[in-house]
Amino acid sequence: MKNLLITLITIFCFNLVNAQHFSFEYGKVSKADIDLTQYEKDKSAEAVVIYDKGSSYFVQNNSGYNLIFERSKRFKILKEAGIEYAEIEIPFYREGNIFEKIYDLEACTYNFENGQLTRTPLNADSWNDEIYNDYWMIRKVAMPNVKEGSIIEFRYKISSQYLFNLRDWEFQSRIPTIYSEYKAAMIPFYEYIYLAQRTGNSLETESYTDKRYTHEFAGTKYNDVINKFSMKDIPAFNSEDYITSINDYIIKIDFQLASINYPDGRVEEIMTTWPELKKEYENHSDFGKYINKCEKAASKIIDLDLLADKTANEKFEYVINFVKNNYSWNEQNGKYASKSTKDILKDQYGNAADINLLATGLLRAAGINTTPVLISTRTNGKVSNNYPFNHYFNYVILMANIDGKNILSDATDVDVAYDRIPSRCINDQGLLVTPDENVKWIGLQCKFPSTLAYDFEIDITKKTSNVKVKSFSSEYMAFRLKDIIGKDQEKLKEYLENENYKIENAVFAEVSNKNKEVRYEYELTMSPEQIADKTYINPFLDKAIEDNPLNQPSRSYPIDMTYPTKRILTSTIIIPEGYELDHKPEDYKINNNLFGLDYSVEQKENRIKVVLMTDFKESVYEADDYAKIKFYFNEIVKRGNEKIVLKKI
Repeated sequence: MKNLLITLITIFCFNLVNAQHFSFEYGKVSKADIDLTQYEKDKSAEAVVIYDKGSSYFVQNNSGYNLIFERSKRFKILKEAGIEYAEIEIPFYREGNIFEKIYDLEACTYNFENGQLTRTPLNADSWNDEIYNDYWMIRKVAMPNVKEGSIIEFRYKISSQYLFNLRDWEFQSRIPTIYSEYKAAMIPFYEYIYLAQRTGNSLETESYTDKRYTHEFAGTKYNDVINKFSMKDIPAFNSEDYITSINDYIIKIDFQLASINYPDGRVEEIMTTWPELKKEYENHSDFGKYINKCEKAASKIIDLDLLADKTANEKFEYVINFVKNNYSWNEQNGKYASKSTKDILKDQYGNAADINLLATGLLRAAGINTTPVLISTRTNGKVSNNYPFNHYFNYVILMANIDGKNILSDATDVDVAYDRIPSRCINDQGLLVTPDENVKWIGLQCKFPSTLAYDFEIDITKKTSNVKVKSFSSEYMAFRLKDIIGKDQEKLKEYLENENYKIENAVFAEVSNKNKEVRYEYELTMSPEQIADKTYINPFLDKAIEDNPLNQPSRSYPIDMTYPTKRILTSTIIIPEGYELDHKPEDYKINNNLFGLDYSVEQKENRIKVVLMTDFKESVYEADDYAKIKFYFNEIVKRGNEKIVLKKI
């Protein structure tokens, strides 16, 4: 009877670890895992990572080594909203048709219901592979039977022949983590350096020699040197609006192959200097030599004689717009050309490098001093100029010197002006690829304010009100609008559709590439709010910001708005006969070197004019300014949503 009881308890627990601590071993769910319904260190957390463990090590093959990466992870869904984290993403690298191999993938969902723990394994066909960019694929895994309270666990291995690709490790994610650990087993033939980002004093490190196994390669005997990194109780990364990339601020460690030590004593330095890195690009067949071929072929592509009498700026504008109008971007980033010069001219489409390196060659042929600029796009993260790592870059734009002034440009986006770069490229700084040894960086920040303005004329009647609206946008506000609607009248109507209002007579007033402006007009009808003998009117309809996008108590990373912005909302309310203004809101102003706000309400005869002007004067604000910027947004929400009240006389 005693043995039977022990057996029944074992079956009932289903591999439970009967301790008051969380289990960090795959397949062994603890009582603490099951009992966890709220994470005490973050009670608002929708889910929590119980453990996340990774390791990288080298395995010999016939010609050298493969790099193996293993990962196992367990997390729990605490709230229904946390179910979104149940889709697992596994990135794997490729060059051409040579892929890293994912194997030994297994996963399951645990649910504790009616006193029993059930285990639902992953089906073999519950994943699919998607292309992320030219070099990375993502395997997306949909977990089965996920609900609030589910525990999800998975593990996998990746075999890679790309020895430069020692996996980085992210300790932090969008949900809190109880324990995170990464081990990297090093061998004497490959030397890596690592960069710790935002780990502070919480990162625990340990290094030791694994004496259990002795390996031999090309007559050299060695033992693995294990580097262990671990952290506990890692808070969620609370991402808000106005951020470049989570990669810039998340707690992580990055690895980079620094050198290769060959058994015969030769040493190949992989981590070079910035001058050497530039030189590599200058001599690369898909970069510097590609530009030279495009320059030589220029006379067959554009009419150089036509440009002879034009000014430098006219030549620049002509060439950039020619490339934009005749060569299509395939929406793939790239720092190297993906096609030969012959193929790009024939196909007339390609990645960002194909397009911008072609434009560089054509500009040089037209007599414009033009330099390619290596950058990292906003979603890819910022470049640190302290370390000459090639993998920082994923994109190339160009810089032309026009009458002594350096102008950045990108020929991929037809909706962006010829002397601007797309907003996705506005990311800190870029490296100029020049033939000399001097290392030169150029800031990518935008200093030009982008404006969005609305002018409302509201004619109040008893049941419905007619509203005439005029809209104006400039610079990046206009570029964004052109990307959405272009010059298409039907797309404009779709863009303006609103369930609260009936939109009528929508027409373009102007869409101008030259002046970087978009203007349109439309009319709508609305029903003002009536309470007793009073009428409540929102003067700016739905165009005022309703909620503060900054909602954290504090922030340790910058507020990056991409570009300075001005918003001007003007509303003229026509008071109907028999009514009067019940209360005039107070005027309000803020004006300093960071921000400007001007709110005013003025009545002249039967017209009330309400104006709200806001001006964020910088594109990037430091973390120390967070409280101020948050306050400014609160004032925008408060003033922008203050209603005008009319009272029946």
